[in-house]
Amino acid sequence: MNNFFRRYFKGDPIIWTIYLLLCVVSIVAVFSASSDAISGSGRAAGQILRHVAFIAVGFGTLLAVYSLPLRSIKFFSFILLFFCIALLGYLLLAGSMHQGAARSLGGLFQPSEFVKFALIVVTAFFVDEFRNEEVLKRWFKIFCFVVWATVGLILPMNLSQAIIIFIPILIMLIVGAVPWRNIAIFVGVPIVGIILLSVVATVVPKTDGGVSSILGKFRFETWAGRFRNHIDIVEQWQKSDSNTEKWAIIRQYDQVIYAKSAIYDGKIGVAPGNSVWRNRLQEVSKDFIFAMIVEEYGTFIGGLGVIFLYLWLLWRGGVLIRKVDTVFQAVVIVGAVTLIVFQAFVHIAVNVGLLPVTGQTLPLISKGGTSIMVMGMLFGLILGMSRKIEEKDESTENNTDTPQEPTDKETETNDTDLIISTEEEQQNKETFDFIEITNTNDTTATKDS
Repeated sequence: MNNFFRRYFKGDPIIWTIYLLLCVVSIVAVFSASSDAISGSGRAAGQILRHVAFIAVGFGTLLAVYSLPLRSIKFFSFILLFFCIALLGYLLLAGSMHQGAARSLGGLFQPSEFVKFALIVVTAFFVDEFRNEEVLKRWFKIFCFVVWATVGLILPMNLSQAIIIFIPILIMLIVGAVPWRNIAIFVGVPIVGIILLSVVATVVPKTDGGVSSILGKFRFETWAGRFRNHIDIVEQWQKSDSNTEKWAIIRQYDQVIYAKSAIYDGKIGVAPGNSVWRNRLQEVSKDFIFAMIVEEYGTFIGGLGVIFLYLWLLWRGGVLIRKVDTVFQAVVIVGAVTLIVFQAFVHIAVNVGLLPVTGQTLPLISKGGTSIMVMGMLFGLILGMSRKIEEKDESTENNTDTPQEPTDKETETNDTDLIISTEEEQQNKETFDFIEITNTNDTTATKDS
């Protein structure tokens, strides 16, 4: 059994352990987050089986990416990226609205999730090629345009998603030793563009069509309102004089307040399945699952335990990048690990009230379909790179342990050296015999005299 796993599931065992632990936590947490589990309606079993099926599909995508050669992964990523760009353009222009934005096709398939995987691999490919100065000069602008266009199509629909994708790419460029002048261009141009768009959006009068309708898709007012309300919530509560005003604030920020209440009640944990606030949190199995885990399992086991898993992944990624042979492998690991951990801490920050509500899931734990599949693909990337490290170490050990047969040239050289050595030994022997005979004659002559 052990040989079976070593043969077909190679790669870093710690990464495998982290992945499996996150999947187990996900199954338990999503089952507990289901309100039907309390009511006894029988639908909870169907929901948990559906979630387990999604995890199984995610494991399948992990194995698919894990097994593919690097050349196939690169080719597939380019095709997937341009396919997602086309779908994102369609959603931006003609997609059906849900909660103020068009993010998915039929409520199931989210192209922005698959962009995470595709852009990680494409960026790693370009960073590896950018070591050549001629390639850097010729292709850097094209690379920037592809990233800006992709993230720009996601930005109007999901600001937090665009940031979560953009930051790991930036870190990949830094780790890949791309010149700082180029990195400044990569970051500076989109920042200036967003500032200009926000200024234009405030100046252009709001109409039903034209430029105003295009700018309206960026939802600048929504973003500003979320950050402003997130900062002013305490001040508004303190200024409210009546219970009516306080209840109005509670209804406006109910999800944030309920999440904080769940975390506050979870000092030592209320035990699995006994969450009180899960029925009040609308997206408890997705956007606020961390708060429910802390409520049920406590701050140390639930909260710090989940945080430890992601920090463990971050640490292990740092260990792996010091063992790889190529820039591509190192940058891929950096991008995949950074994206997973960064998204996890954005989710946690929202749950504890440090950031406004973003709708970001907790990687591999929150309920979902597309997100679980993509996280499986990212783990497949990491495990695939670690497998190559393991195979390299095994090859090195085999070469060290197994003596190599000499080549024909080496054999001829050894035979020649043997002949020369034999001739030298024969000459030395004859010289020693001559010296011995001479010494004997001299001794005899001395005695006679």
